[in-house]
Amino acid sequence: MTSVSLLHIGDILGAHGLKGSLIVFSHTRPAQAIAGYSCWLIGKNEATARSYQVRRCWQHGKRMLVELDGITDCDQALLLKQCRIWVPASVVETDDDEYLWEELIGCDVVLDEGQVLLGSVTGLEEYGAQDNLVVQTPEDAESPGEWLIPFIESVIVDVDLEEGLISVVLPEGMDACFTPRS
Repeated sequence: MTSVSLLHIGDILGAHGLKGSLIVFSHTRPAQAIAGYSCWLIGKNEATARSYQVRRCWQHGKRMLVELDGITDCDQALLLKQCRIWVPASVVETDDDEYLWEELIGCDVVLDEGQVLLGSVTGLEEYGAQDNLVVQTPEDAESPGEWLIPFIESVIVDVDLEEGLISVVLPEGMDACFTPRS
């Protein structure tokens, strides 16, 4: 698998107040964890992202408010509206049993019994209780479609990022997590 160099951790939704504070939607969990990164790369895309020092970051309802060095008024803040926020993947700490979503995208998912290929991870979705792998079947699959596989210990047997392989066990009734493509 290719390694991830930058992680998309948030989006700038707009300006707040006259002094250049930004309204940020955080992709970190918990949302306040975005405040743990003191330097953000901000831009419309990774190639145009510019480095900003975070001066202050705090929770405001369901969103975060942020003050950045060099952004001192509403007009400057509005220029960053709809920009994305990244940090280098190297600054994000994970435990041995934790994975970054970006690392899982593109991995092949196989049934632990017999190593039958279910498909490749195309995304992850969060539905409260657990994260779910979105797995697209291969183009030549007998039954093309999409799996929504819970990312929980009883289903995920092994994750091998070097091989780009996730082994799973599908308990009885898991076929309900498959949506055929017509």
